[in-house]
Amino acid sequence: MDLTKRLIVLFILLVACKGNEPVDPTNDLEGYFEQVWSDFDETYSYFELKGIDWDSVYALNRPKVVNGQTTSNELADIIGEMVVSLKDLHLYFKAGNNVYRFQNRDQFASNSPTNAPNYLSSTAFNTNTVQYGDIQNSNIAYLQIKTLNKNSDFSPLETVLSELPGKDGLILDLRDNGGGSDGIARNFVNRLTLEERTHEFYRFRNGPGRNDFGSWKEAKIKPDNPIDFDKPIVVLTNRGVVSSTESFVTMMRVLPNTTFIGDTTRGSTGNPKLFTLSNGWEYNISRWQAVTPEFEYIEDRGIAPDIAINNTDETMSEGRDLILEKAIELMQ
Repeated sequence: MDLTKRLIVLFILLVACKGNEPVDPTNDLEGYFEQVWSDFDETYSYFELKGIDWDSVYALNRPKVVNGQTTSNELADIIGEMVVSLKDLHLYFKAGNNVYRFQNRDQFASNSPTNAPNYLSSTAFNTNTVQYGDIQNSNIAYLQIKTLNKNSDFSPLETVLSELPGKDGLILDLRDNGGGSDGIARNFVNRLTLEERTHEFYRFRNGPGRNDFGSWKEAKIKPDNPIDFDKPIVVLTNRGVVSSTESFVTMMRVLPNTTFIGDTTRGSTGNPKLFTLSNGWEYNISRWQAVTPEFEYIEDRGIAPDIAINNTDETMSEGRDLILEKAIELMQ
């Protein structure tokens, strides 16, 4: 074999060997795309309820990702847009310093509890977790629970529970509470109930099929050192009530002495699981479905109040709170 032919054969062998080299996982953008899409495909719980054709999402976006051509930033944008398209508040995709998540809070009236202190004659305490005091010219207790973050200090709730039997009623303000641990809410409501009550049903995605779910399970409140309090309770809600706080709302709804005033809750109940790619990118995926005792889905729909009232920019600027005013009127 002459030198020219030997060089041609050597070139062919080198090309063939290069084609069989393993792909550097830090640059396998196609693999990242496939992994994220598959994790959602096998885990996400609300495809049918939201009317999402996940196969079409794949068909639209997969051709955009090509190793050696697509950049990491471009892939992050592609995946981020896919995640946002599901319109699920529990989902997020984080690539480095970039975080992609769906937000729609600005579509709704604020109805915040900012002006609530203007209606209090006294404030026993006001922390990052809770605010508690008395409504002016009344024996009605006002309690705002601002978060359900399990790392927060909820010890003041023991003071509230100890004083409630001497009150004529309770206004429980859950507005703008973004959730955390529903166990904190359950501990509180278990002190208010005298009998076991089912407040929610839930089921987990448990198979590769998009409609593969386990059986529905009951979530209950149960008496636990209950206090003697059968006076009226008014619960204030708005679109800032999300996630575990919506479970809080379902717990309070099954108590016989409660009324709900304000705006519908946000409608986000995913119980997400965290996933991480080998390059450090991470994403949350909702994995269960939750419904009211009447088997009404909460996701995207929220829980409507008994009496719907919205504050306006004008009333807010005047220092008024129409939602709280209606609660006070109802209890007098």
